[in-house]
Amino acid sequence: MLLSSLIVLNLTVMATVFGYGFSATAVSYPAMMSVSRATAVEYFNPFFHKSAHLQMGLSIAVVVISLAISILTGRWSWLIWSLILQISGPYTIKILMPVNNRIMAEGADIHSDQMTKDLGSWGRLHFPRTIIAGGVFVVFAWLAITTGVSS
Repeated sequence: MLLSSLIVLNLTVMATVFGYGFSATAVSYPAMMSVSRATAVEYFNPFFHKSAHLQMGLSIAVVVISLAISILTGRWSWLIWSLILQISGPYTIKILMPVNNRIMAEGADIHSDQMTKDLGSWGRLHFPRTIIAGGVFVVFAWLAITTGVSS
């Protein structure tokens, strides 16, 4: 029963990670691009800060739950795939944060060529995070099926 509950919890948390990332890429970003530049820049700061904290907490939860499942089952693929999800962290710091910081910079020229480039590329740069989360979710679903947990 404990193992089944942990697997369901892990799938739920991972689905939330993927769903939130997918929503940012497929809904929030297009909406941001459909409004005025000033509105998009104003929206980005609270959007980023709320997203960053949520995604970090969920990501840590996935690792902890996956570790517990791996210990209980001896299938370390749960933990390995949860660690693959963590690739999003360094990717975000190296690739996305410079763009995020320029968009959120106090006094940034919202009409500059750089702002046009940053706003235009954000969705494309965020997409790999969404793909990683989606891939890990699919693998977790497969692991859940093949772990053979009975009710």
